[in-house]
Amino acid sequence: MRSLRANIVYVAPLLAALPALPACSQGPELDLAPLAEGHDRALGGVVKNGVVLSTRAAGLGAPATLEDRARATIAERPMALWSEYTPPIRTIGENVQVNDPALDKIVEFSTDPPTRPFVLVTQSETSIAAHDHNIVVVYNTSAGLTPVLVDNTIVPETQFFSGFSTSNDGGVTWESGFIPPLPGSTATLGDPVVRDDRRGVFHFAGLTADAEGRLGVQANRSTDGGRTWSEAVLVAQDDGADKSWLAVGPDPVRRRRDNLYVTWTSYQPPEAPVRTELRFARSTDGGETWTSKVVFAPEANPDPTLPQNAIQFTNPVVDPDDGSLYLPFLHFSRSNADFIRMLVSRDAGETFEFVEFNLAGAPDPTLLPVVQPGELIDCGDSDRGGLRLAITDGPRRRGRFGLPTYVHASRLIVQPTLAVRRGILYLAWSASTSEIFGEAGSGSNVFLIRSDDRGRTWTSPIPVTSRAGENSHHVLPAVTIGKRPSDVHIVYYTQNRDRSVDVEMASSFEYGESFGDGDRQHVTDTSFRLSPTNIPLDVPVDASYPTTNFDRVVPPCYNLGEYLDVTSERRKLYSAWGDLRNLITEPVHPANPISGQTHSQADVFFQAFKGR
Repeated sequence: MRSLRANIVYVAPLLAALPALPACSQGPELDLAPLAEGHDRALGGVVKNGVVLSTRAAGLGAPATLEDRARATIAERPMALWSEYTPPIRTIGENVQVNDPALDKIVEFSTDPPTRPFVLVTQSETSIAAHDHNIVVVYNTSAGLTPVLVDNTIVPETQFFSGFSTSNDGGVTWESGFIPPLPGSTATLGDPVVRDDRRGVFHFAGLTADAEGRLGVQANRSTDGGRTWSEAVLVAQDDGADKSWLAVGPDPVRRRRDNLYVTWTSYQPPEAPVRTELRFARSTDGGETWTSKVVFAPEANPDPTLPQNAIQFTNPVVDPDDGSLYLPFLHFSRSNADFIRMLVSRDAGETFEFVEFNLAGAPDPTLLPVVQPGELIDCGDSDRGGLRLAITDGPRRRGRFGLPTYVHASRLIVQPTLAVRRGILYLAWSASTSEIFGEAGSGSNVFLIRSDDRGRTWTSPIPVTSRAGENSHHVLPAVTIGKRPSDVHIVYYTQNRDRSVDVEMASSFEYGESFGDGDRQHVTDTSFRLSPTNIPLDVPVDASYPTTNFDRVVPPCYNLGEYLDVTSERRKLYSAWGDLRNLITEPVHPANPISGQTHSQADVFFQAFKGR
């Protein structure tokens, strides 16, 4: 998720009170051709079955105006245990909140006309790394925004949207802060990831803006166990940068040296012949200097069922055994099924080639078809909302273009997750139980495939999660390998039938050959409900439908974030995720559309496990 430029001005005029929205109905479908034609030229729009899907992770940034008639009161629910079976992986202690709640803030201003308070309390989209007793979690946070009033206009003094929490005692106690920006800048823009090298140095990568407001990717490092961080170094300046990711591992030739690799999606201007590029940067000196290049720039295809000129959600991983670099990502089509693809480099990123999955029925051996999970809903007409796949809660209402809309929603992506050791690869992803993209009422499952020969041949996909037939969702997985290469652990969000949400972990101790019910367990010790993230400001009319998140600097439908994480360190496992168990009561204010209401907010929680 990423913000807009650092110099955006916030203006929030008071709107008149609006009537409640009518209930969503299954009315006649509208002609979406004009919408598709217009959005296909915009950055981040992919037309699928005539509907424009927003693919950018653009997120924390300038707020929309905030007015609404929606109400939300969300109650905390206890966890429902599956059975009395004791899993072979046991938890160490209870769930722990790692982000410091004292950094959250509510800011109110006296303006004319009145403007609603800033409720800056969202932390989610987590990445975790551990070395010995040092553990670092990084995440998106709205608490790093400092709005100030200048001449009756609210402007950002700082926009530190990349936060971190560090434990130096194995996860017992935590300290939190904000990742330092580039020199002279007052902004970091989220999409954070953290990894460690063999010396115990922690490395960070995320989206950024420099002192002139130009966008790009930055890197930082910590040499003291994550307590303090270096000033940021520019990995690459790229105004189209989105969804960066980081991998650290040994050089395939100079085995005593760890290389750093960063990948991201670069959205090209609408007039460019190529819509998106997969870009790659490498550092061989611990992150002090970087070189970058374009690795893959797909072209459009006249066949809508085949890959098009849009890619997203890269997730590079290095095999610590031989230094091979694997780079899975999502490649969009214009039809129901999209595709997971994977590049591999065995020479530290000098050259890449596609991995062949050879899946029966796939249109090409390099393509792994996947129907993305979630219901396709309307998240408003701002460039930060759009039409999105999501899990939802609460009443279903009618949005634009015949699509539904929900006040409580959390948008979804498919970022393939990969773990590698000794040439054994585990690739996991979430997929819909339906063959129809965005179908209402569909469930979702997590799937896994394995390669024992460095990606040359693969097993058939197997389901990891259970109860998908009950229309529950299993989404946003993260995978790690335990002490032995045969032990694979996958953590993911589950939305239960009552719409509450948990985090679960599935473990296999036979190289991912099977996952039994006894090998799945709750990670969360409290279920939670989605926040009001898609509050309507007006009744949808044609292409107009303003909505807002309760946290005004966070985009509509953003709640859990777009990834969680899990890592292993010796015999222990550590996981961190965006969690909505904590409640907040909105400040009473005439410009606040949910004035005085109580609802869930996003924080970052952590759990340690003892492996076998």
